[in-house]
Amino acid sequence: MSRMRGVYFRDGIAYIRYRDEHGIIVRESTEQKSPKFAEQLLAKRKTEVAEGRHFPTKQFERTSFEELLSDWWDKHGQHTASRFHYHLPKVRAVFGQLRARDITSDAVQEFLDKLGQDGYAASSINKYRTILCSTFNFAIRRGHYDKNPASAVSQKKEPPGRDRFLTPEEFQKLIAECQGDAVLTAFVWLAATTGARKGELLARKWEEVELEGPAPHVYVPKTKNGRSKRLPLANEAITALKALTSFGRDDYLFPADRGNVRFSGIKEHLWDLRKPFQAACARAGITGLRIHDLRHMATTILFLAGIPDAVIRKLTGHKSRELERYQHLSPLLKAQTAELIAKVLAEKKSTATDTPPSSAKLNHSQVIEGIGGDDGARTRDLRRDRPAF
Repeated sequence: MSRMRGVYFRDGIAYIRYRDEHGIIVRESTEQKSPKFAEQLLAKRKTEVAEGRHFPTKQFERTSFEELLSDWWDKHGQHTASRFHYHLPKVRAVFGQLRARDITSDAVQEFLDKLGQDGYAASSINKYRTILCSTFNFAIRRGHYDKNPASAVSQKKEPPGRDRFLTPEEFQKLIAECQGDAVLTAFVWLAATTGARKGELLARKWEEVELEGPAPHVYVPKTKNGRSKRLPLANEAITALKALTSFGRDDYLFPADRGNVRFSGIKEHLWDLRKPFQAACARAGITGLRIHDLRHMATTILFLAGIPDAVIRKLTGHKSRELERYQHLSPLLKAQTAELIAKVLAEKKSTATDTPPSSAKLNHSQVIEGIGGDDGARTRDLRRDRPAF
């Protein structure tokens, strides 16, 4: 097959050659193996030169990926809601010594494919891709680089989310297996009784905890949704917190093991308890349970108890649409709904045309007392009676 003038290959990668507006020859890697793509890019560059528009130069040829990655992490990555601390070291180990120009779309694809071969889940692979893609996009927006090789690589398709409802019986078995590990016991009681996220609990300081007084609570200054909230504490959680070795001795409830040689000082507190949690689940004979499912359990129990959505959102920090999934987590909830419908249908009710017995007739004041207000009663007057969290 004949090749277009200005297209050549080096180590299997297609390059293009053209002259800029000053007549200087420019050689540019397409970062692809496709000759068709190279021809299209060459035509685009020639058009840009002819129209006098800005086009990529060699000013970024010496830019290292480590420069871009560090800049992204310091100014953006570490401040996002996503937890990239665990994934960053692998990205740095694979690409940190390369020039940004050496990171092609094929190189990114090979990296992600290798992760899949090593058994990484699709969600984890996508996080690695996000780090690469976000790093380049961040640099481009600030004029520190000109193109994003990761954008040509598609995300992995993730399986649909699963719903796992931990029954109260299973929880009793789990908490029994946590005994002997004060940290895990305290965390499980907190997560199960507050419905808080893992990151919201592990990062808490003792100065944000009130164990005494009429309303013991944990204060979370900023949640995933950008809001603050107070988590009321149950007696079991208070007892478990007081049993922590960090109580009165450390700034954090769950401090990191600073004596561990792997401690790098990035986080002063623990950021994961997956291994001890899974070990406790195995001892309890519980399968398919994640730490986040404790949040599911707490929210579902509130639904089963008939707690209004507004109160649940205030406690757990869920958005309105996020609560929809919890209404169907437990088969017990569906069974209760079906039983309620059957009970209503089975009972003999008087119809709207029936004349109520004289004993059932109520005067106006009794009706008003029963429904809680007369015409014109303002909804906002009820706000003073709402629970405070």
